[in-house]
Amino acid sequence: MMGKMAALALGPNGNGNGNGQTEASAGRGTTRGRYSRFEGGDRQVLLVTKPKDTKKQGEFGQPIDLAANFFKIIKKPDWTLRQYRVDFDPIQDSKRLMSGLMSSVSKDLGPYIFDGTVLFCVKDIGDELVLSTKRSFDDQVVRVTLKKVGEVMPQDHNFMQILNILVRRVMAKMNLVLIGRNFFDNNMQVVAQIPQHRIEVWPGYVTSVRNYEHDLLMNCEITHKVLRTDTAYDLLKKARDQSGGRNMKELALKELLGQVVMTKYNNNTYRIDDIDFSSNPANFTFELGREKKKVTLAEYYKDKYQITIRDLNQPLLVSNPKKTDLRRGQRDPARLIPELSFLTGLTDEMRANFGLMKDVGNFTRVTPQRRFESMMKFSQRFRSICQANAEFEPWGLKLADVPIQFKGRTLGAEKIVLGGETCDYALHEADWSRGMRNKKFISAPVLNKWLVIYPRNVEGEVREFVSNILRVGPGNGFRIGEPKFFPINDDRPGSFINEIGLRSPMGPDLMMFCMPRQKADVYSAIKKEVCVSKPCASQVVCGKAYRVKGLSVATKVMIQMCAKLGGEPWGVQIPLKDAMVVGFDSWHDSSQKKGVGGFVASLNQNFTSYYSTAVFHTRNEEITTCMEACFVKALRAYQGKNGSAPRKIFFYRDGVGSGDIAYVKNTELKAIQQVVQKIDPAIQVCFTVVSKRINTRILAVNGQYGNPPPSTIVDDVVTVPERYDYFLISQSVRQGTVSPTSYNIIEDATNFKASIHQRLSYKLCHLYYNWQGTVRVPAPCQYAHKIAFIVGESIHREPSEALAERLWYL
Repeated sequence: MMGKMAALALGPNGNGNGNGQTEASAGRGTTRGRYSRFEGGDRQVLLVTKPKDTKKQGEFGQPIDLAANFFKIIKKPDWTLRQYRVDFDPIQDSKRLMSGLMSSVSKDLGPYIFDGTVLFCVKDIGDELVLSTKRSFDDQVVRVTLKKVGEVMPQDHNFMQILNILVRRVMAKMNLVLIGRNFFDNNMQVVAQIPQHRIEVWPGYVTSVRNYEHDLLMNCEITHKVLRTDTAYDLLKKARDQSGGRNMKELALKELLGQVVMTKYNNNTYRIDDIDFSSNPANFTFELGREKKKVTLAEYYKDKYQITIRDLNQPLLVSNPKKTDLRRGQRDPARLIPELSFLTGLTDEMRANFGLMKDVGNFTRVTPQRRFESMMKFSQRFRSICQANAEFEPWGLKLADVPIQFKGRTLGAEKIVLGGETCDYALHEADWSRGMRNKKFISAPVLNKWLVIYPRNVEGEVREFVSNILRVGPGNGFRIGEPKFFPINDDRPGSFINEIGLRSPMGPDLMMFCMPRQKADVYSAIKKEVCVSKPCASQVVCGKAYRVKGLSVATKVMIQMCAKLGGEPWGVQIPLKDAMVVGFDSWHDSSQKKGVGGFVASLNQNFTSYYSTAVFHTRNEEITTCMEACFVKALRAYQGKNGSAPRKIFFYRDGVGSGDIAYVKNTELKAIQQVVQKIDPAIQVCFTVVSKRINTRILAVNGQYGNPPPSTIVDDVVTVPERYDYFLISQSVRQGTVSPTSYNIIEDATNFKASIHQRLSYKLCHLYYNWQGTVRVPAPCQYAHKIAFIVGESIHREPSEALAERLWYL
């Protein structure tokens, strides 16, 4: 967004660029030709997926008072955004010069945004306006002609662009630091210092403006940037010390390549692409200014930033130009000084540090009450800047004082269906682990033929854990016989693989593997063998799990084992008949530079049995072909189990960005519909895009602000009019603010009322067998994510079709 802002000249009243009327030389920073980022052959409008006669607001449930992290933008009566094309006579080829000329005639226009070709303003200046001005450097008369293009409608893409640019102009004056696309506060009074971990946490804001159901709203989400107080220089020293002077370069490259660093003298971030060991701050020179004076990096930082480089012999970091840099004409890579380059983000080692993550979470997990208070502070700062700098309000706009409040609904707790009985749970906890104790599963296999493979030095702990599994199974109706135990000498991958080869001919129904430590290479080796080469249901248990005293972990593992063998631990009441639910998600396999698509489809009436597969693709275009092939296999499996094809199919597509919805609708949905047409045109398809990575936060209002209970539905006010969408809070959190999930129905041939779709999605959030509670997305989506993740991270191959009708990846 800031790249777009940088290319714009903004008119007076807080939107001007000063006199700006100087001639710019052709080259970096200038524009050749007449290009507009706003102008196109066709008017760009937002994708409309809501049918005209569909009522998106449901009726089922109890009302609840809610607030959200949105502020209303109040417009003056009859407020209209207008668009004009601007022509200069004689033609000017410098955007900077054109902006200066527009500034000189700005008194006739009011506040405006101009990009060199197109001008936006709220003042009605007629269908055509011709103005005359002079260039300051040679007094040549220039005629400026503005021709009206039309009014910019709220559903136009340009409408959102202009409003967001205006908001970000205000934020740029709020003493905030722009890092990437978002603004952060580096005031030491609000920055959280965590010195024991050499970390700082900067609070910030993510904002966006668009037209919502009834009003123009600004979304304001609280975010955080984790910065480290150690530098790339510290990592270089660490590499030198570890190598003892040998292989230091290789170690340094391994530590730093791909890292993102921040230079606090200009608050820019850079990705490290290389290290130049032949250069240092004292010998690397470049030409500076029009005089092209040669200076060293050390001299430059001393003169420009009053920074004295301490180590003149340190190598230089190399960061290749980004796309935005290339567009500005910057071709050469940036050279950075390690001692000035602060590391950002958290390493895998840091993320595995429980104490560190807890300390960071104390600042990043914001309670609903704190979130509301932070939003109020933002609103006050924003409005004070508007008043002091004459921003925003000259456009006829004003930010509301408080976040928006409205009514939502709660669907209530579901009945958990078990074998011949049900159990209840407390809605605010959304956890039925206690309620299920000693109650029979819906169905459970008999497991007699299974084996356990483990390093012999942990035999006592493993046998105790297995005995706990044998104790808890019968209480839930899962009959488990004594396994065969096979100790191995160590926990190396080859040792496990050899033992699998020896024991697979025994034809076990399940193999359990106990790993003393969590090692990715061992896990990957095991899963490749039992999921591809020698397919068999498997259960991998790490030391931190099997060493836990008591029965809680044993119970969770026992439930997974039951589900992997085709059992049904629990369900919910599903009133639909002859229906199928489908989940699809994708994962990137970094080792093969491919994508993995996880596909899961239900096979029974209770949505507790699934056909699952994962396929690789190299381009987004291939996803459609893979999805179509998986869908055909799933329909065959369903027909084989039920004797006929499903009459209704509810497809939940996860992992789609808002900019890809049109592509999904025009390709993936179309492919699904074509398959259905070939099988039976009477089959009704509902296709819903599920989004977790959203900036909407919902708060319950009851004197103070808290988390809404699971089952909360929001289908008005903060939804958008062009979509058939709703938000669902299905899970409970113990810390921070709960995150809702967005559901966008882009096709619905079932003609069900909105409440039925909402209730079905909520019911499906109860059916994920890795957790005795509700999850954030419907179970088919969670299963699809799980299979795509394990294939992309560990197996790197397509799993055996022999496992397709088992939840082997739990």
